[in-house]
Amino acid sequence: MKKIEINYQSENSYRGKAVLWLLEKGVPIHAKLNAQRVAWNLSSDDFLKFNAGSLGKALGQFYKTQHFEPIPKAERHDVFHVLFGYSTNVIDEAAMQFFLWGNGKPSFFTVGTCLITSILFPNHFQEFKTAYQKGKHSTSIRDWNFKALLNENLNELQNKIFNLKYKSL
Repeated sequence: MKKIEINYQSENSYRGKAVLWLLEKGVPIHAKLNAQRVAWNLSSDDFLKFNAGSLGKALGQFYKTQHFEPIPKAERHDVFHVLFGYSTNVIDEAAMQFFLWGNGKPSFFTVGTCLITSILFPNHFQEFKTAYQKGKHSTSIRDWNFKALLNENLNELQNKIFNLKYKSL
């Protein structure tokens, strides 16, 4: 099996380093559990070819600014960063998992991340709780086909998720 390389923002605290170590160990397990997923077979440059304002273009810009390349079969995780506006630092990664849990995605990886970061970062509990509530009050994205949405307007998708009225663009 090919080694999966993950590039998170660097972390200086011992708690942050512990979370990154656990993620490094957990991602291959997550990949095995989701082996049925189909890779999108798109590079960061391919995403940049999508129209301005689209989810695909925004994802390409995310990859370039983060100096990432898509991880095959895990592209939708990066879509979550783009749609929800969470960075790749440890606290934002955790908050994003709380959002997803609240939004109806109770996977082993999501719940595990939430539990571990709750224990390691009790000082961020309110932030995590807010993210969970935000997810709970947003439109469920659990069954969305994100690859099929790459040509869609990013702002319209966000408005749909966060239950905002559409603006004419």
